[in-house]
Amino acid sequence: MESIMRASLLAVLTAGALLGLTPANAADGCGTGCHSTVNGACVVDGWGTSARLRNECPATTRPRPPCGGQGYIWRRDFQACSQTTKDWL
Repeated sequence: MESIMRASLLAVLTAGALLGLTPANAADGCGTGCHSTVNGACVVDGWGTSARLRNECPATTRPRPPCGGQGYIWRRDFQACSQTTKDWL
């Protein structure tokens, strides 16, 4: 009986160790190749570093916050919200 319990315990500990060592690829819940911003939006890795890429994360992710409020407009060339010119001049 003791050998069965010892074998069971060893099997459970081995399975737990193997599951604990696998890396998580959730990336803040945004999917592969994307990360979560401070505001909670999902953006592509490299977004905002002047890399020429579109901000398109997988469809299963959280949507971008709407482009609302004073001083923000949708820019088609950036495919994102940005400040209006009068705010930063």
